[in-house]
Amino acid sequence: MASARRVAVIAVAVAVVVLGGVAEARPRTLAEAIAAARAQAAVTEVPITICSANLSDSTTQAYGPASMRILKALKPDIIGIQEFNYKEGGAAALVYDLFGAGYHFTREKGADRLPNGIISRYPILDAGQWNDPYVENRNFAWATIMVPGPRPLHVVSVHLSSSKRELRVKQARELVRLIRAHWPREAYVVLCGDLNTTSRDAAAVLALCDYFDDTRQPQDQAGNPNTNGPRNRPYDFVLASRRLAKLEVPTVVGGRSFANGLVFDSRLWNPPPPPVRWDDTARNMQHLPVMKTFMVPMR
Repeated sequence: MASARRVAVIAVAVAVVVLGGVAEARPRTLAEAIAAARAQAAVTEVPITICSANLSDSTTQAYGPASMRILKALKPDIIGIQEFNYKEGGAAALVYDLFGAGYHFTREKGADRLPNGIISRYPILDAGQWNDPYVENRNFAWATIMVPGPRPLHVVSVHLSSSKRELRVKQARELVRLIRAHWPREAYVVLCGDLNTTSRDAAAVLALCDYFDDTRQPQDQAGNPNTNGPRNRPYDFVLASRRLAKLEVPTVVGGRSFANGLVFDSRLWNPPPPPVRWDDTARNMQHLPVMKTFMVPMR
């Protein structure tokens, strides 16, 4: 009888831990299980890293070894990805090869040559795409993600026109219109994308900032915020809605802290965070990734 009671206590302990979301601890006593559950309940906020990535190479418009190594090193919770093509297979293979089983993704449907998409550590509750009336080979991809806490996160992945300034402005205005029409005013929304803009004062950026906040601008170790290959134009952005922007905290990668988020250039690291190689950024990539961190309240 005593042995049966001991087995029951262990079973209850394990059940409490699993329900508390700490399935790895495997405590041996009920007291340990209760302590673990209380520790979990004491968590009041959770950091979420969000990355914008257009890291396909310039010859194939697909992701290869160098871009995969960079994303593995950054380990973002959520990626707004552009040119979502993979040299070794389809979108599911790309996600699996990056992060293994357990990640979620959505990718534009149809025959678009340069599809946008979203990859997430957290479950995707809903996803779709909005028509981009100004370019023919991609649309605006979006996803609603069940991040920790009471509010979902809405992510939009975009790739604005590379050739015409006036089209980028129209695309930006259309994006703001669509976002306002689909989600509540106080929602957490983040836009990740390749905007192809020549400066942060570009009309397309200003149009997006009618809704989003660009106050905190990511940089590399040298203070350079530019993300194109020659490092002289800000092509890539992670823009948060104003409510979400208030939750931004420094981004930490490789033991270094970046107050306003990170522009990652492998050539500036000695050594770079594994598995990155020093010259990965120079391997036919037209863009650098941008990452920001937000501390999301649990209640």
